[in-house]
Amino acid sequence: MKVQPAVQAETKKMALGVGVLTVLMIAVFLVIRQFDYTVLLGALLGFAAAVGNFFLMALTVQKVTGNMPVLPKNEEETEETEDEEKEQPLSDEARQAGKQMQLSFLLRMLMLGGVAALAVTAPIFHPWAALLPMLFPRVVIALRSLFEKKQKEA
Repeated sequence: MKVQPAVQAETKKMALGVGVLTVLMIAVFLVIRQFDYTVLLGALLGFAAAVGNFFLMALTVQKVTGNMPVLPKNEEETEETEDEEKEQPLSDEARQAGKQMQLSFLLRMLMLGGVAALAVTAPIFHPWAALLPMLFPRVVIALRSLFEKKQKEA
């Protein structure tokens, strides 16, 4: 499967954001005089896990959406009132897509759990330096949405 340009672009943006936050985290370890090689190795492990998780999620979304049929928009059907709201049964493709997303989520969480277990048990990794970068994608997403909202208002 060829990786779509949108997946590549979003993964690069995420890697940049997580990278900046990881460097700031390392700087904090330097300031509090707790920096050693385990911090650097832990930070690299956490960075790789965070960006890898994001990339695998984006790849799954690409795969799932690539298999979905494109339905033409019917303007009469999109303008439903509260009384006319109808629950459409899910198509087989939609059910299959949901199952693929759930399986992907489960496998990615198992991967992150394995990385976290490795970071905590292996003495070559500083546990906090490895675990914190795995939270950074949420921070990057929040900051990006905040800045994009401010740009739209301007």
